[in-house]
Amino acid sequence: MKTLMMLMADYANIAEGGKINVMGIFRSIRAKSFPARHPQMSLVAKLEGELGEEGQVRKITVILREDDGNEILRTTGDIKVPPSKSGLRPEINIIMNYRDIVFPKPGLYQFVLMADKDYKGDCSLEVVDISKSGE
Repeated sequence: MKTLMMLMADYANIAEGGKINVMGIFRSIRAKSFPARHPQMSLVAKLEGELGEEGQVRKITVILREDDGNEILRTTGDIKVPPSKSGLRPEINIIMNYRDIVFPKPGLYQFVLMADKDYKGDCSLEVVDISKSGE
């Protein structure tokens, strides 16, 4: 299994036919005070099954961690790799919706995607302190 795409957005859903709709892609959050609470965000990932994975159940884990490696949250779920269509490798769309994530301090955070115990990718998120900038 390999990662084709991974990003953060304000909102995402999967439409008919497996299309991913994404609104408000971002890589940073601006906060006036800490700890900062972000009301809603979606992690969007598109994975591609490798040869021989069709029909297998894989455990998907998303870990949010600070730049020092401290884990903020962990989400886990099982997915079944679908059969291929028209000779194309199977694709798996993942949307993880998060509400009220608390970021303890400004800095760089990372959403890490694992399939079973295999690292599949990450998505960085910068949390910026704007209290001193006058914005």
